[in-house]
Amino acid sequence: MSSKTTSKLKQYIAEISEDTNLDNFNIKDVQLKLPGIKHKYVSRLIVHKRRLAKLQQDKKSAQSQVINDLKEKSVYKLTEPMARKASQDHNSVKSIHDEILEEEVIVELLEKTERILSSMTYDIKNIIELMKLEIT
Repeated sequence: MSSKTTSKLKQYIAEISEDTNLDNFNIKDVQLKLPGIKHKYVSRLIVHKRRLAKLQQDKKSAQSQVINDLKEKSVYKLTEPMARKASQDHNSVKSIHDEILEEEVIVELLEKTERILSSMTYDIKNIIELMKLEIT
């Protein structure tokens, strides 16, 4: 993974830990902020999904370009499957493929975060009910 992606992952993980931290003193505050926190991560998820789709499109374009170049410059007649296989080893296609893998990790993290945040409403409700029982 590139250092840019690694730092983004670390940043997101740190923010997620901060945003999901619950204790007796901040439970109401977290409950009130939860819709805004959900929005933050869902919007990030959409941004990264769009970037992933663009990278996949860029990979197809780069691969097509490499295939055409290979067919034109080759001394021997290359079949389509052979050219496609050879194009996967080209630096431009490999670098885009690596970026796609990195984006997929970020998308997975954000999807799971969104699920956690959606269940936090029930968790908070249960914590409040437990606190009420402890008081009585």
